[in-house]
Amino acid sequence: MCSVQDGDGDIPVPRSAVSVDRVCMKCKVAKPVVVTRVNDALCRDCFIVYVVHKFRATIGKSHLIRDGEEILLAFSGGPSSSALLHLVQEGLSQRAHKRLRFKPSLVHIDETGVLGLPSEERQKTNTAVLDVFRSTGYPCYISSLEQALDLPGGSGAQNASEGHSPCWCLDSEEGLETYNRAKNDKRLADIFKSIKSTTAKEDYVKKLRNQLLTTIAHRYSYSKVMLADTSSRLAIRILSDIGQGRGGQVSADTCFADDRHGDIMFVRPIREVTSKEVAMYNSLHGVESIFVPTLTTRAQRGSSIDHLTECFVTGLQAEFPSTVSNITRTAGKLDSVGRTRTEDICVLCHSPLDTNVGEASALRAVEFSDMLSKRGCDPGSKTTGCCGEGDGSCQSSKVNSLHNTDVIKTLCYGCRLTVKDMTDVSQLPSHVIYEATSRINRMRMRKDIQDFLIDGDS
Repeated sequence: MCSVQDGDGDIPVPRSAVSVDRVCMKCKVAKPVVVTRVNDALCRDCFIVYVVHKFRATIGKSHLIRDGEEILLAFSGGPSSSALLHLVQEGLSQRAHKRLRFKPSLVHIDETGVLGLPSEERQKTNTAVLDVFRSTGYPCYISSLEQALDLPGGSGAQNASEGHSPCWCLDSEEGLETYNRAKNDKRLADIFKSIKSTTAKEDYVKKLRNQLLTTIAHRYSYSKVMLADTSSRLAIRILSDIGQGRGGQVSADTCFADDRHGDIMFVRPIREVTSKEVAMYNSLHGVESIFVPTLTTRAQRGSSIDHLTECFVTGLQAEFPSTVSNITRTAGKLDSVGRTRTEDICVLCHSPLDTNVGEASALRAVEFSDMLSKRGCDPGSKTTGCCGEGDGSCQSSKVNSLHNTDVIKTLCYGCRLTVKDMTDVSQLPSHVIYEATSRINRMRMRKDIQDFLIDGDS
C-alpha cells in the first residue's frame, strides 16, 4: 500500500512542462483523465481509487475513530463537504470492499445571516441543503449562526443539555418551519456591519461556527466532528494564521485531530486531498455542490488576509503543483500544544494563551504603542475604582462593567486583534462574556488575597 504522503519528493515543475499525452501511470492501459501532483496521469478508475485510499488511510492511520462510534459530519454544501459526504456514503454502502465502521450524522450551520440576505434567498439555499440531508437517511441537524450568540452561560458545552437546543432535528416538517422562523433574526447582520475589517469578520465567523458545532456535539452526545478541510484549504490557513498572529495555533488548525475543545475532537479526514482532486472527484461521480455566498464572494483581491492568501496560494499552485504539499508538509512538523488550565486558554477560540511574555517583547511594544495612540481617551479602559458613590450603588462586579481592556486579558493574540476591531465587547457571544467575566473576577480575587496564599497555591 502506498503512503498517503503523496507530495513527498515533488519538484516544483512549471505547468507548461507537464505532458498529458500518455496512458494511466497505474494501470498502463486506460487513457488518463487527470494529472495529479506534478506529473502523475491517472485514468478515471485509478483516480477514484487514489482519492478513496487517501481518505481511508488518513482515518485508519490515526486509530482515533472506533467501530460503531457516532460521528457528526459538518456539511456546508460546498464542493469539499459534498465530496466528503459522498466518500462516507460510498464507504458505508454494501458494495464497499471494506465498509467504514462509524455511524455518521449530518449538521449544517447557516452562515448567510452575516450577509443580510433576503429571507427568500436564504430559504432557497437551505432548502437545497435540506433536500441533500433527507436523501441520505442519516440523522440530521440544522442551525443558524445567530444561535451562537445565545448559547448558555458558563461552559456552553456543559449546559447545552439543560433544556437549551442550538439546533433543530429534521424529523418533521414542523422542525423546518421552526428553523425558518428563527432565521429572521437580523441581530447577527447588524453586529457584522459594525465590525470594521473583512479579516475580523471572517475570523469571527470561524469562532462562532466552531463554538456552535461544539455545543451541538455535546447536546447530542457526539465525541467527534468531521470537517471537510482539504490540503489546499489547510495550506491557505497556515499562511493566513501566521499573517494574523496565530502562528502558535497552526498545528491545531491543520492537524488531523484538533482536541482544543474539551472532550469534542475535530477531525479532518480529507486533509491529504487537494481542492483540484475534490473537483475532479465530484465531476466523475456527478456530485453536485450548493453555492453558498460568503463574505468574500465577488470581493476584490486583498479584501481580507484569508482572501489574499487564497489568491496567492492557488495562483502559485497552478504553476507549481507542489506548492500546497510543501506548505502542509512543513507545517506538519510542528508539535501541537498540549492542554492547559482553564485560566490559560482563550475564551473565544480555546487555544492556549500566547500573551504571557516578558516586558521586552514585541507584544508589549505593540500594546504600548496602542496606548500612546489612544492618548488615554478610551472610556472602556477605565476599569479601576468604584463605579458608585459610596452609597451602596457600586456595580463593578456586574457583567455590564466588563470593558474591552478586561476582555483582552482573556484572549490570545489573534483573537485580541479581532475584538479590537469591534466597537463593543457586548457583541461577543453571551457565554464568552460570562466566561470572561468569571475569569476576570477570579483574577481580581486572587490578586486581593495573594498575600494570604501559601507559595504554590493558585
